[in-house]
Amino acid sequence: MNRRLLLSLTLGLGALCLAASGGLCAPDFTFLHITDPHYPHAAAQSVATIAAIPSGPVHLTPIDVTVPALSFAVVTGDLNEFGGGSGWWEGYKGLWSDTSIPIFHLLGNHDNTWDCGRSRIRREHGDAFYAFERAGVKFIAWDTASPQDPRPSIATEALLWLRDEFAKTPPEQPIMLACHHPLDGREFSSSYDRARLLDLLQTRNVALLMVGHGHNARAWKVAGIDMVMGGSTWGGKRGFNVVSIKDNVLRVCYQNLTGEGVQEMLLEKPLSRRSPFLPVREIVPQDGSVLAPHEPLRWDVQAGRTPNSTTGKWVLDDDASGEMGRWGNTWTAQLSRDGLAPGAHRLRFEWAVSDGLVTSRTVCFWLDGGPCTVAWKNQLSGSCQSTPTLADGRVYVGANDGCLYAFDAASGELLWRVITAGEVRSQPIVDGETGLIYFGSADGNLYAVHADGTQAWRTDSGAPIYGSPLVADGRVLVCNNGGDILALDKTTGTPIWRSTEPEYAIETQPCAGNGLVFAGCWDRFIYALDATTGELKWKVPSRGSEKPGGAARYYSPGDCGPAFAEGKLFVADRAYYLSVLDAASGERVMDEVRSVGVASSAHGHFVYVRHSNGRVSKRRPDGSVVWTAKVPTGAIAAPPTIAKGRVLVLSNLGTLS
Repeated sequence: MNRRLLLSLTLGLGALCLAASGGLCAPDFTFLHITDPHYPHAAAQSVATIAAIPSGPVHLTPIDVTVPALSFAVVTGDLNEFGGGSGWWEGYKGLWSDTSIPIFHLLGNHDNTWDCGRSRIRREHGDAFYAFERAGVKFIAWDTASPQDPRPSIATEALLWLRDEFAKTPPEQPIMLACHHPLDGREFSSSYDRARLLDLLQTRNVALLMVGHGHNARAWKVAGIDMVMGGSTWGGKRGFNVVSIKDNVLRVCYQNLTGEGVQEMLLEKPLSRRSPFLPVREIVPQDGSVLAPHEPLRWDVQAGRTPNSTTGKWVLDDDASGEMGRWGNTWTAQLSRDGLAPGAHRLRFEWAVSDGLVTSRTVCFWLDGGPCTVAWKNQLSGSCQSTPTLADGRVYVGANDGCLYAFDAASGELLWRVITAGEVRSQPIVDGETGLIYFGSADGNLYAVHADGTQAWRTDSGAPIYGSPLVADGRVLVCNNGGDILALDKTTGTPIWRSTEPEYAIETQPCAGNGLVFAGCWDRFIYALDATTGELKWKVPSRGSEKPGGAARYYSPGDCGPAFAEGKLFVADRAYYLSVLDAASGERVMDEVRSVGVASSAHGHFVYVRHSNGRVSKRRPDGSVVWTAKVPTGAIAAPPTIAKGRVLVLSNLGTLS
């Protein structure tokens, strides 16, 4: 026997070798792809599904082949129904208590929306995004679920992590990436969102994408890469995928456990030794460039060696397109400014060869001019769900890479950053009296830092903090995902009182008025507490939580914090109801539909309401309308911002009004 081949065989599950045919020679192994348990929903069916997982060699009946026993399982999200609170994470883990193989978990939108599960995955696997190797194949567990938001996203911190992981990965090593959302889904904010990931995947030898979310079993290609969906542990087609490599052939077979329990072969193909896509070296101008009003719109792309049959084209904003010029391995795209509005644009480059496979790269650029010009631009190392705060000539903002950043407001120069162990999604609050900046982190701590970034104090709240703190009556008030509301001494961080009345996560900023503290919770209720003692004064369900049918918790007042104005409390909930309550008693004064976010005016005399049907309104404390403006809004819960006599509204359509 060839000594090199013998060596590769003796290395067993950690090795790959090159076969005489030029393909990869991987040791035979098998694993499980299972998804969408939604614990505690239909828990009995999930228990039955897991009990049916084979413990020995698996016979694939569609092709009459027996493959090795399962060595581990990958679970592609929606582990819990409303997040992992109320003991549901422990209940989900209990489903696997009698399973002998290792289980690798990743999150779906149901795990992140109400009570973000990233802290649990960090405890389980070390990070929200992680990798491991089996039999020479690299497996990547990658979170496409946004923290505290139902929509999927391709996060900046996740892309940077993946680039670093790919830099450590040999080009010939097979990769299998698991995430919850199909990468061709329409739920992503734009084609640019998922294009950033798909372009990156083309730079390595990605053999398979494994997804959930659809509760179906199927296989298809996305941007030339094979993707399989793993069904669900419950429902009309419950089951799981058996994924195997045997004799250098990758197979995915769905074990349907309903009806007669028929197996379905979803995918069968030989493993490749390299990425089939063309290498792309450099793009100028780079992604994220700001282009002046009279600067030519020309991009030069340096590619690797490409076949003569290759053709190239550019696509602008998924609309206009044209051919790219070629000089050797340099490709050029020349665009016209005619009809091109100032603002953000997406430019996609595509190269097609005779076999029909398309290599792509996508950049975003900002065309300056129009009503706004870019004073400065600074790229954060994480996606931003935090509202920036402007104070004393500085901009403070948090990011999902776990950092709070401080920039010079005039120049954009990074002054400092504070690193925490979880997402910083809350808006930093600057206290004019102490000069301290307060912010929360998903590591569970409320932080207070000085203007130079040094820490004054930090207090562990006991659960991730995603909502912004509030300074009121000489105290710092903050809520956490454990459902706790805390009052702290703003100079020392010493806890003054803690309310555990709420029964589920709180992800928003509380508000205060007339000696009371108010918060909306994902347990369906709005709470009013005594600001001095934390004593519960009243709690009432939101109007949407009383909606008949469906899961009442889904319609909780949890997306946007309440707003106080002259003895009245304004609350928007997930069912898009606006409720005006008497702040002293909780009695409902009025309701209105198509409302998603609220914010008090600077002096607390009015409330501004963001509506789901393209309008913003200004309201008196009794709920009556002062004015209504028609602007793009979208059904997202970000409240309007009031500053310098203006009302600012961002939409999920990429507009600022």
